[in-house]
Amino acid sequence: MVELLRRKSIKENIREMGPALVLLLVTLIISTFITEFTFSFGMKALWKTLFRFLRLSLLLTLPLFLLPSLCTLLEGIFNRGTRYLIQLPEDRDPAIHPLKNWVIRPFQGIGLAMLLATKLLTLLEFYTGSKITVATILPQGAFNVGRFFSLIAIGVVVSLLLSCLWTLDDLGVRHYNRKTREVRMIGKYIGLLLPIFFGFYGIISLFENNTQLIVAKYVAQMVVVLYPPFVVFNVLHSRYLKRREEVLLGRLKAVSGGIMMRGKDLASSSAV
Repeated sequence: MVELLRRKSIKENIREMGPALVLLLVTLIISTFITEFTFSFGMKALWKTLFRFLRLSLLLTLPLFLLPSLCTLLEGIFNRGTRYLIQLPEDRDPAIHPLKNWVIRPFQGIGLAMLLATKLLTLLEFYTGSKITVATILPQGAFNVGRFFSLIAIGVVVSLLLSCLWTLDDLGVRHYNRKTREVRMIGKYIGLLLPIFFGFYGIISLFENNTQLIVAKYVAQMVVVLYPPFVVFNVLHSRYLKRREEVLLGRLKAVSGGIMMRGKDLASSSAV
């Protein structure tokens, strides 16, 4: 029975991460046998692509263990005065959905990562007084300490921010104002369209001295590299919520919406 459940879990993981695994396999085949696809070519692309995928996936996923502590922090921020965190059971939805987990959230993460990278590069340009070039942005053959730690910082920040927003959204946690009887969704749209738009726009603007074809090629390669790790991250995030839901709700001190509002109708519902 245990072995059967384990096999079932493995099959579910493969199915839920299907698009990421398919794109990773296609990338391996093209980069190894056909042409340079994601900044490498030949047999070295085989281990480089796999190692990069595992490294980025771990970088995004490991901060999930900090989620209970982050929920405690969020509780202290939002539970103040006449404002409380409540859970609306009808809005709870930690399940895997193709549109949400394979399209919206991966590109949400990619856009936010690009946005933070753009801001970091702009700060670096201001600090050094030199123009950021394509060579600075694209992967290099040699190991670079500054680049390595910058990637870690961006990955951890993106992981923690998205983990908080996704947790509140998937568990149906809302911000309730007892005085005005207003319920707000915390960050449902803040981390969606804006990071995608400004992140992609920021990266594209850094290639302003190149042709549109070259820019499209570089951005497409970045998306291909980042998409599989972000799919793995948000799928594992959903699985983590299913296992730790009670713990996280306890840390958030989110009470039932019906209890908090004492059976009265909501006055309004809007997004922060």
